[in-house]
Amino acid sequence: MGTVVVGTILAAAVVAVIVNLVKNKIQGKSSCSCGGSCGGCCNCHKE
Repeated sequence: MGTVVVGTILAAAVVAVIVNLVKNKIQGKSSCSCGGSCGGCCNCHKE
């Protein structure tokens, strides 16, 4: 029973993180820490 509860909580946390990342992507926010001036950062936008 405890395994099911912990698994459910863990799955909910993972889903919440993914939803947050998708919302930020849709709103144009970046996970890059350079604040948009990427000339001075360490290759955070490698493609």
